[in-house]
Amino acid sequence: MIYDTVIIGGGVVGLSILRASLQAGYNAILLERNPHLCNEASGRNSGVICTGVDAPSGSLERALIRDSISRVREFCVEHNVPMRECGSLVCLWPWDEHDNSTTDD
Repeated sequence: MIYDTVIIGGGVVGLSILRASLQAGYNAILLERNPHLCNEASGRNSGVICTGVDAPSGSLERALIRDSISRVREFCVEHNVPMRECGSLVCLWPWDEHDNSTTDD
């Protein structure tokens, strides 16, 4: 069989790319070396959605993070995945190089 897309790694990113590829109509395959998906770093995260508070204000990084938060919310609603928005506490230390605490976007 010939594939349009080959995704290496069955973590959160690999599975997300696989899902998007299949939804776009591509013939895709996912290669994972472990016997289970999300068996490495993805399976050990805390389940916290990155807020982008440490990304530079106005940066592409922050814009992409904010967009992904919206997409995660939509996915959870669409697939009946429980999600609790509980906020976060961000501590800035005196030795921090930049003050990225503003959320102007």
